[in-house]
Amino acid sequence: MPIKRLRIAIEKLSPLQLGILLFSIAFLVRLAFILVFQPYGDLDRYELERTAISLATTGVYGDPYAIPTGPSAHVSPGYTLILAALFRIFGTGTSAEVIKEVLASAVVALQCALLPVISTRLNLGRTAGMITALIAALYPSSPLVQIDGDWEAPYTALALMLLLVLTTSLWETGRLSTSGAIIHGACWGLILLFVSALLPILLTLTLVSLYLFRTNWKGYIRFAAVQFIVAGLLIAPWALRNLHALGSPIITRSNFGLELRVSNNDFAVPDQLANYMNGVYERYHPLLSVAEASKVKTMGEVAYNKLALRDATDWIRRHPGKFVALSLGRARCFWLYPDPSQFKSLYIAVTGLLGICGLLSIRRSQPLSFTALGIIFLLYPVPNYLIHVGVRQRYPTDWSLLLLSVVFVMSTLERNRTQLAESQENVHEAEVQAAGAS
Repeated sequence: MPIKRLRIAIEKLSPLQLGILLFSIAFLVRLAFILVFQPYGDLDRYELERTAISLATTGVYGDPYAIPTGPSAHVSPGYTLILAALFRIFGTGTSAEVIKEVLASAVVALQCALLPVISTRLNLGRTAGMITALIAALYPSSPLVQIDGDWEAPYTALALMLLLVLTTSLWETGRLSTSGAIIHGACWGLILLFVSALLPILLTLTLVSLYLFRTNWKGYIRFAAVQFIVAGLLIAPWALRNLHALGSPIITRSNFGLELRVSNNDFAVPDQLANYMNGVYERYHPLLSVAEASKVKTMGEVAYNKLALRDATDWIRRHPGKFVALSLGRARCFWLYPDPSQFKSLYIAVTGLLGICGLLSIRRSQPLSFTALGIIFLLYPVPNYLIHVGVRQRYPTDWSLLLLSVVFVMSTLERNRTQLAESQENVHEAEVQAAGAS
């Protein structure tokens, strides 16, 4: 009874009140994690943080590797600029690390707060979103990814939430206004400055939208043109900066070649952490290899990545069998990451499998949400099938897999309750008929 009363009380909350409650729970849980485990004591810096520190202290957007190598486009500018501002204000020591972790915790808490709204907008139900949010708020399944703030994964999760709402709302309403196109373009431009890997999803959603609006294809082409112009204007400063600093108008990131080589060689395994611990980075990655970083400094980042890309593709051509094995292993790691904690591994596996079941279960009832989510599940992991995988790679999709898991479990329980009620009703009718016959 107390649980029922609590559920009723929560369901009476307005969306804003519920959001504040969920944000507070998630934020306090993560603050408690910071206070108890003190992850801010680890000041190891990776490429994104090194670039942000360089920008904050020297004004150079670069130097992400073992030695100073000059300007870089190794990491996307969105989150890097936020960290650079943080390091500029609070320094680069423990104080800044604490602020960084509190900021990351707030971003994750915001995700939890938005889940009921996102679930409602995707026509999956407010209750499913609320249950998902409570689970995500109380159980930080990937605490270091969520709290450390070393990478942009929490922002990527928010970006996926935003683009899903934008896309499904457009498909449902069919409103192809100029103002809507400007809003879509601005959102996409900002998203791509944080997560350039979502560009293939934008292009695919555009093609799907063209099909869905085939009866008004001219109107959609105008809408898409405005959207791409606005997004392009937001991305243009980054491309122009790269043209000036690196000699190439890179609109995404420059590091695909070196990451492909680090992930495909005689010593590589599918797991990114294992490659880091087993010395693969020290052999091939300029983050830890002074020799490779010296090549970057001498050749320039663009030329270095082209060379690394040639080395990687040559190795793949000579070892097709091992490349396939590595790719299959990376796919397994993405969906079923072998975390050292058995409970976490089980959680990842269960939410992954039930999430796919949930996606399939809505294909008829909610075809638009099914299509948008399906495109993300198909395309977002693809780079991770080519490049080694860590737990942070799947994190941006974890909220959607958990939500679909809850939807699947709720629909299964409801179906079982309906079948049980129908069975009991049939038994009752049979008993009545038998009594009448006697």
